[in-house]
Amino acid sequence: MELHQYKNDGFKEFRIGCHACSGLCCTALYFSKYDGFPADKEAGVPCRNLDDCFRCSIHKELHSKSMKGCLAYDCCGAGQIVTSLYGEVNWKSDPYRAQEMFDVFVKTFYLQQLLWYMSEVLTLWPAKELWEEAEACIKELHVLLKSSPRDILEFDTESFGAKGNVLLDKTWIMVKKQVGNSKNFAKKKDFMGHNFKKSKLIGCDFRSTFLIAANLEECDLKGCNFLGSDMRDTNIKNADLSESIFLTQGQINAARGNLNTRIPKHLIRPSEWL
Repeated sequence: MELHQYKNDGFKEFRIGCHACSGLCCTALYFSKYDGFPADKEAGVPCRNLDDCFRCSIHKELHSKSMKGCLAYDCCGAGQIVTSLYGEVNWKSDPYRAQEMFDVFVKTFYLQQLLWYMSEVLTLWPAKELWEEAEACIKELHVLLKSSPRDILEFDTESFGAKGNVLLDKTWIMVKKQVGNSKNFAKKKDFMGHNFKKSKLIGCDFRSTFLIAANLEECDLKGCNFLGSDMRDTNIKNADLSESIFLTQGQINAARGNLNTRIPKHLIRPSEWL
């Protein structure tokens, strides 16, 4: 039995829209050259490649220049949400409000990630009894993110995040019960460079683990939980992640896959894999 059910594309709201954003991710966040960005950059300072129209001047060269940090980054749609809240005003036209805008962006990014996970709960058959609770959380966040910057800044993200994590934990328990567990890693967190090639890893718990440069080629990853795992340069070529849970677009972008990599239907196959 498949874990996911898709009635419609409920993930369109998370697609990045750089054309509708004022370059927030390229300005508000800290970047490190070590992580695959053009240069070390402090939070609040625009990237040196951000042009006057809030576009990346080297976007077409990111792959050839091995800008893996830029290629993998995904704001889950937070950039365009925050930009729309401020209308014609942006951090460049109103520098006195710039820090406020950056703070709203960072918080909105976090809330959009929560929304992503809640939306996935609604696609998981084993968690059907939790759908009503997930829908209530989604509705609350949708109302908040259409309100005002002040409302977002004053929102108690810590309490809401704790409630959301409880819901995600319950979902994981239900999924794991259905698919079973093929291996027990005893809560191990560091799998950097580990070779899992051709392993049957059904129902494994990879939450918050380091999978940097790990080899998952040709692995069966049905029901695996990837919530918060670091998948930079993870080899997922010819692997089956179609029924893995809590994978984000950013994780997929950061990994190394190919045409034979199977991914969940709500995710987009990176062009670099082609």
